[in-house]
Amino acid sequence: MDKQRRAVYVGLTLIEVLVTLTILSSLMSLALSSYGEIISDYRPELALKQLKRALALARTQAASTGNETTICHLDNNRCIPNTWHKEITVFIDKGDLRVFDKEDVRLYEISAIPSTDSIDYPRPAIIFNYDASIRGFTNGTFVYCLPEKNGESLGLEMSVSNTGRARIRDTDKCPL
Repeated sequence: MDKQRRAVYVGLTLIEVLVTLTILSSLMSLALSSYGEIISDYRPELALKQLKRALALARTQAASTGNETTICHLDNNRCIPNTWHKEITVFIDKGDLRVFDKEDVRLYEISAIPSTDSIDYPRPAIIFNYDASIRGFTNGTFVYCLPEKNGESLGLEMSVSNTGRARIRDTDKCPL
């Protein structure tokens, strides 16, 4: 007995695939535009947490090596004031303070923040003494601000105590 076998093809037509891809690409473009806004709102938190980790590293290195450790932006191997928005370097400062000499050791670098954002801090550098205290002041506050959006300016601040501990919180110090 000869049984006829009938081939059954399962699949999608070209038109069905094209319609599905068109719908998916439209949904993805909407999702990605919203994703960018969500990420931009978290830039201050991410940047300040990275700076907080750098402070912890500098504090630990100063205590463990017995050398001063400096955090600042270097321009021609010197700490420059009012440049916290640029690349930040953490280094063991064995020679002249606030100068990256040949005997100094670079520990960590933080990349610059986006040019649309701003970060302010009242001092040109943070220097940890061998006992893990901060040299020359009692405390200070970093203020990170996003550009104005929908009539409001968002941002965060991070207070640094004289022991080098940092605390991040909301701020109303960003200009409108």
